[in-house]
Amino acid sequence: MTDNEGPTPTATGWRRYAFLNLTPAQYFVRLIPAIIYGFYVYSSRGPFQPASCTGFGINCPMTTNHITGVLERPEYYGQVLGYYTDLIAQSEDLGGSLAVFVDGKAVIDVYTGFKDLARTRPYDNTTLQQVYSSGKAVEGIIIARLVDQGKLDYEAKIVEYWPEFGQNGKENVQLRDLMVHESGVAALDDEDKLDVFSWTSMKDEEKFSERLARQPHMFGGKPTRAYHAITRGWFLNEIVKRVDPKGRTIGQIAQQDLMTDYEDLELYYAQLPKETDWEERLSPMHDYPLLRLLGRLVLPQAVLNSKVFGYPRLLPLHWIVKKSFESKSLTARCLTPKFAPWPHLYRTPEAHAVESTSFSLKTNAHSLARLMSMMANKGSATRHGEPNLISTQVYTQATTLYGSAKCEVTGETFPLSVGGWVKSRNFYGEGPLKDVEVQGWAGAGGSMTMWIEELGVGFSYVTNAFGAPETLLGDFRGKTLLDRVVYARKSELGLLPKKKTGPEGAEAATAAAAEEK
Repeated sequence: MTDNEGPTPTATGWRRYAFLNLTPAQYFVRLIPAIIYGFYVYSSRGPFQPASCTGFGINCPMTTNHITGVLERPEYYGQVLGYYTDLIAQSEDLGGSLAVFVDGKAVIDVYTGFKDLARTRPYDNTTLQQVYSSGKAVEGIIIARLVDQGKLDYEAKIVEYWPEFGQNGKENVQLRDLMVHESGVAALDDEDKLDVFSWTSMKDEEKFSERLARQPHMFGGKPTRAYHAITRGWFLNEIVKRVDPKGRTIGQIAQQDLMTDYEDLELYYAQLPKETDWEERLSPMHDYPLLRLLGRLVLPQAVLNSKVFGYPRLLPLHWIVKKSFESKSLTARCLTPKFAPWPHLYRTPEAHAVESTSFSLKTNAHSLARLMSMMANKGSATRHGEPNLISTQVYTQATTLYGSAKCEVTGETFPLSVGGWVKSRNFYGEGPLKDVEVQGWAGAGGSMTMWIEELGVGFSYVTNAFGAPETLLGDFRGKTLLDRVVYARKSELGLLPKKKTGPEGAEAATAAAAEEK
């Protein structure tokens, strides 16, 4: 060794620093065991379990699932329920309710799963769930009832009911524009100097009304489709309070009119009946694991849909996931505003202290499907002695197709009716749902409430497992369930082709629940 040479590094020293000098390919090779393990975890353990179970297989709940409720005509609808319970068993779902009404009568009306990841608190028929934007379906029904009563007109300008609204480019906005998300008020400006918006500030009704009224039109007065995910209910309530003889809100009308006329409904847009209900009756929402969400952002869809490593029916994540992280994008402004950028911030008692009908409804699948069954009956009652929900004339007007337009917030193009519901014959896949007209709406996290007039079906799926954003209207769970319901109903009516073809959302042919197992 020459004098200017340093000491030879020990073998231990080389091993300590060699990892820093690896090429990307060498890193990848060394990470293969971890990648394989990650794929195994992804494919064998559903997302809605304790983190220790999902990551390491420790403390996995072993409790047997429970289910209560009604199943009629199991030869047709049994496979729907079979798929639903499989979702729970595979931890793709945790707890919730599913209701299907056919010609006004329940063929499925069940509660299953648990309120907690440890699976110690059963989800039963006393449980309520926040359903986010699925509440917009009921919101639209109440507006249609006010049209039916002559208090509102879809073609009227909003200033006819609320003169203060007519400022900053909103002078010519019609009620119909608000219903179809083209009124230019999809978000509230963060830069408003007179009021820093918060849940607390909403409690001052006069100031909040003034805040809404001065909101500028986002598109200079031009009707432009931009999903009013959070704001539509606030603006509608200002109109409704001014035309209702008692000055009631949408939520108050839901409780005082709908829940009186149809006794088995529960529809709460603001406070629950008792203070204890927040803990005792309302199920917590469990978010999709963040690490799993990141994995779905970076892994190829072919891997995610692999029968070996993934889940074949898994849909790609919606592009709003990435856009929501761009703070200056229109998507972020409308879906993740500064005052509440994360879904859990919409679940707090503070957020529900004031009515927000676009996202605050607490209910169950039975209540939603009952209403949808009347909509499937063109607004007419489905039980003897009950009043009609809306007249056939207004039903026809409200469900008339308004048109399709690309949404500036979500990037999706949906055909909407005048009353503000989706009205689509291309709702999901190439199976039984293809060319069947579906109407209704769905909520963030996966809840869905729809009706199908031509089949006499009212449908609702409610979950406490907040799924990953896949489409604006539901995820693979609700869409597959609806697909299977349509398959069952078509089979019942003899409308299926002679060749056996299973539901698109299912993985086998009719009555495939047994085969899947």
